[in-house]
Amino acid sequence: MLKLIRCEMRKLKRKHFVSFVIFAALLFPIPFTALVLAGSVANFTGFEAVFGLLVTLGIPIMLPAITGIVAAMLFFMERDNDTLKNLRVIPVSPVKIVTAKILVLYILGLIFALATLASSMVGGIIAGSELTNIGEKLWVAIVTALLYTTSILPVVIAIVGFNRSYIFSIILTFFYTMFDFMLAYGAMFTTTDPMLSLLTSIMPAPIIYRWQATKFVEAGTTAYTVMEPYFLPLWLVVLTVVIIGALSYLAIVRIYSKRES
Repeated sequence: MLKLIRCEMRKLKRKHFVSFVIFAALLFPIPFTALVLAGSVANFTGFEAVFGLLVTLGIPIMLPAITGIVAAMLFFMERDNDTLKNLRVIPVSPVKIVTAKILVLYILGLIFALATLASSMVGGIIAGSELTNIGEKLWVAIVTALLYTTSILPVVIAIVGFNRSYIFSIILTFFYTMFDFMLAYGAMFTTTDPMLSLLTSIMPAPIIYRWQATKFVEAGTTAYTVMEPYFLPLWLVVLTVVIIGALSYLAIVRIYSKRES
């Protein structure tokens, strides 16, 4: 499995995509740091504000979009390079190939999390604040990145299933990411629309945001009182997202195996 993962990483390295992932993680801190320097963000300032903005806005937007594009690259390379016939004759099962590709997505997610924390630290220093609770923030960044990497797997089903162009995959990824993101920020409000209520209960981003809010909404404030009914514990969020990810993984393996047979 490690050899397969290295092989997939080399493919991305040739396209310099790992560097792009790090660059993308360093992109959002620039406007966020400027926003913090212009004034406090809610009840947070400096490092706390930059990190909070990155985790609740930067990762939910950038990471699913990046991993969706990377997934399209990983699953289309063999088709585009006409090497699918080679995969049929080597003694490696489609399950292992799919697993290696998906594990690469998680590795990139972790790289993105580390780059996000590092960039928020730089932004905090520029904003003139102390860097506190680094360990806890590292844990929050890693958990958030892993959850949002898992959240893109339903899109990978469509990417592998339709087996269309890169443009189609990119459009699909961005549409799903923005739709999921908008639902996340609608999850804090009550609604009489049963369909919208259902979507905010089963889509990954709204569920993840309900856990994130417990970390970044200060207890005792009006915002906390309003949002408290929508908070979710981490174990429930992880369980829900893992179920979504597991079902998506099984579907991807099934579709890819049929394509390879």
